Amino acid sequence: MDISSGDRRLSNGNGKINIVLDGTLLDTFMNCQRKFYYRFELRRETPTKPKALDKGGIVHVGYETYYKLLKEGKDFVYSLDGALMSARLSLTKDSDLSTEDGRLCLNTIEESLNYWRQADTNLQILGVEESFAYILYEDDKFRIMMIGKIDLRFSDRQYENCPLDHKTYSRDFPVLRKTNQFCNYATSLNSDYLFVNRVGFQTTLKPPEKYKRVPLSYDEQFRKQWRDNTIKWAMRYYDCIVDNDWPMNDTSCTKYNRVCEYYDVCDSSGEDTKEFKLNFAFKVGEAWDVSKILTLREED
Repeated sequence: MDISSGDRRLSNGNGKINIVLDGTLLDTFMNCQRKFYYRFELRRETPTKPKALDKGGIVHVGYETYYKLLKEGKDFVYSLDGALMSARLSLTKDSDLSTEDGRLCLNTIEESLNYWRQADTNLQILGVEESFAYILYEDDKFRIMMIGKIDLRFSDRQYENCPLDHKTYSRDFPVLRKTNQFCNYATSLNSDYLFVNRVGFQTTLKPPEKYKRVPLSYDEQFRKQWRDNTIKWAMRYYDCIVDNDWPMNDTSCTKYNRVCEYYDVCDSSGEDTKEFKLNFAFKVGEAWDVSKILTLREED
């Protein structure tokens, strides 16, 4: 039986079946296997990028440049100028944001980095946008690998080799340590802690109210709990690939007051109608090539 996948999420190698997942893939599969099938197997995506994702992406670009320059020993002013320059370039080349939203992103980058200026002088920046890959589980037949990319890795007087993840938001939301992305990051580093750098876009709030770095704890027992649960979901993913069966999870059609982008497709009667709606309302995007992260890791 040939189970090889073009993007190497599932492949034969070294006599074993390699299953490769990251936080996004795992989240989507756990949410709804049919949604996973449409997004990552058929690669169907909406024609335009959601505004929230676009705004968050611009801020990430600016932060990446800023912390890389700090890591190189550059001073605050030079690093901030570099961050804003990178963000402006990304707005021009990669973004569909309005002029107003673009200006909000730039103002948010500048204000938040000024707010954390003193705190950042105490950080030893160990890595910025680092790719990783590790074996979560292995036996005679299977090898399950988790991959990802950590926004920032640092040490200071209290924490050592600690991951930090930037999260932008317009409306407040709880920060949950069971998030697969966070668990994956902490497990990759065997870290007992992870920080979430919350970056608010609200213009009516003061910096201390919208810029917060929230610590989450990940003791060894908690990481093992996540690891054991993830192994079970990875095996379910294998079964879906082998059986070519992707069941719908009707309880996930609406999340956080937002209807799934594939709802009208799944709500259709018959496979022909579903296929028509997929072809009409969605474009074929690039493959979610997790092997790119593995390649980057191998070249480090």
